[in-house]
Amino acid sequence: MGKYLWCSRRELVLELHLNKKGEEILGNKRKEMLVSFYENNFHLIPCGSKTDVIPDYFKTRHPYEDDDVLVKRWAKTPRVKWADYIQKQAHLKEIKQWYLQFPNCNWAAVTGINFVVLDADTQEACDFCESGQITRTTLKQKTPRGGYHYFYAINPELKIRNTTGRLDVRGEGGYVMVSPSDHYMFESVDGVGPSDMDDLPILTSQDMNIIYDFNNVGRSNSDLKTPLSMDGVGSGMRNDTLARLVGKWILEGWGMREVIIKALDWNQTNNPPMSVQEVLQTVNSICTGHLKRNPEDVAGITEWKTSQWQIQLTDELKEIMDQEDPIEQQKKEERPERDPLGLKTFGDPFWDGMDSDRIEQFWGDAFVFEQSRVLLLGKPKIGKSHWLGAFAAAATTGTEFMGKQFNRPLKVMWLQAEIIHEFLKKRIDMYYQPFIHDREMLDLGKANLIASGRLRKNIMRDKDIDEIATSIDYHKPDIVMIDPIINFFSGEENSNSEIHEMLSRVDKLIELFGVAVIIAHHTGKERADDLSFMSARGGSAFAGWMDSGIKLSGKKPNIDIFYEARNAREPDQHLAYFDFDRGFFRVVDASDSPDEVEIARVVAAGMDRRKFYTRQELELLARQALKESDMASGERAARYAVSHVQKYLAERVKTHSVPGKNAWYYLADNEMRKPWEDDG
Repeated sequence: MGKYLWCSRRELVLELHLNKKGEEILGNKRKEMLVSFYENNFHLIPCGSKTDVIPDYFKTRHPYEDDDVLVKRWAKTPRVKWADYIQKQAHLKEIKQWYLQFPNCNWAAVTGINFVVLDADTQEACDFCESGQITRTTLKQKTPRGGYHYFYAINPELKIRNTTGRLDVRGEGGYVMVSPSDHYMFESVDGVGPSDMDDLPILTSQDMNIIYDFNNVGRSNSDLKTPLSMDGVGSGMRNDTLARLVGKWILEGWGMREVIIKALDWNQTNNPPMSVQEVLQTVNSICTGHLKRNPEDVAGITEWKTSQWQIQLTDELKEIMDQEDPIEQQKKEERPERDPLGLKTFGDPFWDGMDSDRIEQFWGDAFVFEQSRVLLLGKPKIGKSHWLGAFAAAATTGTEFMGKQFNRPLKVMWLQAEIIHEFLKKRIDMYYQPFIHDREMLDLGKANLIASGRLRKNIMRDKDIDEIATSIDYHKPDIVMIDPIINFFSGEENSNSEIHEMLSRVDKLIELFGVAVIIAHHTGKERADDLSFMSARGGSAFAGWMDSGIKLSGKKPNIDIFYEARNAREPDQHLAYFDFDRGFFRVVDASDSPDEVEIARVVAAGMDRRKFYTRQELELLARQALKESDMASGERAARYAVSHVQKYLAERVKTHSVPGKNAWYYLADNEMRKPWEDDG
């Protein structure tokens, strides 16, 4: 291998030959070099080249750069998502495929695995590396700009990261261009080559301290004393200004996530702005340097990495850090070794043992179940908290609620943000009144209920949701009720994106602890007959989030309840009555009630024998009569009641209809003159 390592690319002309079987002949010198790199455990990745046509996506990512700068950038840009090859080495088949797919490409090797590199772009930096102030190496590589890459073996006792400055350091998570890339050429002392990386000298902690001092010489002078402005700057001052701003923000106590956000915002004021990758590289370099000097600050600096709740933002930032440019979509000639999503064909044995019965059903038919997402929706003051309280009383005792049996006594956590402790206690006592004469059942229910009074927590704050998560982990409930969700949210209620971010945090709670979550929320403006969940205040994100939905409408004490579940056969609807004296909801659908005759008799008993009623007047009377008899007395219930009167008491309560006039109801024994007989 060694004789080829110090040859220029121009001396290595690629000639691909195919034998009669179509097999590639590996006689090419350039290819031999790549094979040798592979055999010596180099993690190789293909990059662009100065002779390539620059892809449109790359130009779009760098709109302010002129053509010469774009060409230089592209020549060093990976053609694949190179972060994937930090932990794993590209297979020889992949390298051969890249070689055929990108015949003019430059090549890079990932650093921090076999070696680390000092990247000296200026004569001053080269002189420093050669001066003897730091350990000198026996292997270097000349670069197209006239600088040098100085190669060192891995120091197992020293973790070297990437840093930038007058002398760049390429360690863990970095890469450098290597020969046979265009105009890169190895130079060696004593015949030591890339195959001998383990024999190279190492960089010590003393070396790294000297490099740090070299990179920061002069930075304590007047340039650092100049007042910093958040106003943008022009080319030539952007990197230095940003580095100083990052240092300032770190000293102010900002974590890395916040620093990145501040840096990206500031960059938009520059003319022209830097690329996103440049901003992130500068932030990373300054933060890394700070951690090296102040390791005790690791928790604060890297807070953005440790937050399990910043799901979307963190992933996006990590993606940007991993790859400057999106992968240029290429049709793969070979089938991938595995499916990254882990999907299986339906004929796979994976599905044979799959059984929906494994999911524990808490209440209803696939309605509230293990890890389900339930939305309780209704206008303000409709009775959502009462519904939750009555639901919790039945759930914690394992009894029936609104005609549906709970599978067992469940532990319920009620996060309540509107009612103070004293009033909440009074309410909870009311919800448990049905069990007042069953001490054992009462004690069971209250032991299984964990409730808060007017809790002031913000799900969007890491500290607050961490406390909620810790509380859930401590009590280990089956169901968590958040009432109302909007009181736990600090974002813009009408922003679907912010609602999605908040709901993603709720999903994280479900994922971590396996709980079912019921969130109570208000409706916005809607029609009285609107049964959809798209009317949730603040956008459609709630409707898309839920597995099951419960919608309350009508007027208290009679509530129309509409149920809809993704896993149920069809939606359900019924009328319910909330008993404020005994604290529970009761299903009172007249269409299914066995007491239709009794309802008819109650209404008939309330009729004045001396009076005649229109349909509207009889419905008003029905509402009053039903209410006095402790029955459902809403508009819907009254309509049903009048229909029952017609159905069961037709022989006593007569109906008379005159074309063009109202229908009149009267008792059969009423001998008074009929309204329709009035000449007037």
